[in-house]
Amino acid sequence: MNSAMIGSRFQVVIPKEARERFGLKPNTRVNIEAREEGIMIFLVKCSNLRGLGKELANDEDASDYVKRLRSEWGLER
Repeated sequence: MNSAMIGSRFQVVIPKEARERFGLKPNTRVNIEAREEGIMIFLVKCSNLRGLGKELANDEDASDYVKRLRSEWGLER
């Protein structure tokens, strides 16, 4: 287990070995969970959801698609 230090702005530097093992890059999103035994850091793995359902829009612009659906459902704004 590697150790790290909490800086004056409450930032923690993740040790290089851990960054490389999990492929962490700047701006990687993580979830923080406070547990009785300590603090847990979990990777947020949502990048594989990007574009999910795009085939439903048939290459239509996302904003136009949402507007069309709202119109069909009687939810126009």
